[in-house]
Amino acid sequence: MQPLVEVLKSLIERTYGIPSLIGDLAPFIVGDEGFRRLYAGAGGDAHRSGARVLVRESPGPLRAAFYCPDSLVRHLERFNPLHGLGDVNVGEFGVLVEEVDHLVTLASRASEGRAVTLLELEHHANVTKYLAVMHFLGRQTGRRQVAEPLRQWARHHLFERLSGGDGAVERRYREAARLAWQYLRIFETLAPRERSVEIRAFHRRPFPDILHLVLAN
Repeated sequence: MQPLVEVLKSLIERTYGIPSLIGDLAPFIVGDEGFRRLYAGAGGDAHRSGARVLVRESPGPLRAAFYCPDSLVRHLERFNPLHGLGDVNVGEFGVLVEEVDHLVTLASRASEGRAVTLLELEHHANVTKYLAVMHFLGRQTGRRQVAEPLRQWARHHLFERLSGGDGAVERRYREAARLAWQYLRIFETLAPRERSVEIRAFHRRPFPDILHLVLAN
């Protein structure tokens, strides 16, 4: 069976029409031990948050890695989304999708010479994780159109169960989720054949244009 991260990378590339710029993800993934080595001597900041993409700011080509905590790996191995999504694993699945999307999107923007903001990255990843959940639920139920109760369940887990913290990071996450859901509401009104065209345009659209679209509706 293909590793889950590779399934997700391929799904993201197909969804947005992105060429395979990274190849095998395995060399880009670090666990707890690798993370400690990267941040040796960095103090408590290195251990404050969970899964994340690490980007090195330096002249030359973009350098990035994906920190996937050992606990997240163990959980997704025990409750593998490839065998089914449910309350027990949808949150962790969403985290994994977001980080893989960050890597793929960063590679895409770098190849095009385009800058990307943190809010844009989070917004893009929120759209992607909902589409990925819909894809997996469709495979799980054998239906091309996911039933509305399952859509509501996905919205609850992906967009409504967010941290109530008041820090800058938490506020950015909430704003990205809000904007992503506004975009998805527009997206889901489209006919199926229009969606594949729109989602590829979405990936290439300047972020101010996306903001204008969602805030005007």
